[in-house]
Amino acid sequence: MYSFFIATITILDGIGIPIMAVLSAAGILGLAVGFGAQNLVKDIITGFFILFEDQFSVGEYVETQGVAGVVEEVGLRITKLRDWDGKLHIIPNGNITMVTNFHRGSMRALVEVRVSYKENIDRVLKVLEGVCKSVNDDYQTIITTEPKVVGITALGQSEVVIRIVAKTIPMEHWGIEMELRKRIKDTFEREGIEIPYPHQVVIRKDV
Repeated sequence: MYSFFIATITILDGIGIPIMAVLSAAGILGLAVGFGAQNLVKDIITGFFILFEDQFSVGEYVETQGVAGVVEEVGLRITKLRDWDGKLHIIPNGNITMVTNFHRGSMRALVEVRVSYKENIDRVLKVLEGVCKSVNDDYQTIITTEPKVVGITALGQSEVVIRIVAKTIPMEHWGIEMELRKRIKDTFEREGIEIPYPHQVVIRKDV
């Protein structure tokens, strides 16, 4: 092998090809191949542990490397995520250092309700408890912990903030939050409870 290498160098030098340039290019190519192989091995090893430890599976909603989406494919080298905008993200497994899996265990639904200072808070709390009960009765198959009025969590410039929390099966918390907001709005309109909104005072000065 050594003799073949020397012979090749001698021939190239004899036909006028710069030997140092060839050696430099070969060295750079060798480094590139080495780094590429190193990354490939890292991707495959990480992919093996993702599959072996069942960190996430196809169809689950996860977040990793600043990307959140539904897992479409888990391979030894890459993982594919589809986000809510329909974009497909292809992530080398070697880059996955932390994963948040939203599909394992219950998920929290949280709604914050704002009411005017002029409202009777005890009455508002009672109305909200009724809304929570109606939602729980209608969605028992996906609610794991019934909606509960936690209480007043903040006093804003023009509103009192009341928090409601519940727990649902994976990926159903958004639907429960939307249903709670819809029923709260409808109930407040029916009960005459004011939802505050920004007011703007315009002063006209005649010239």
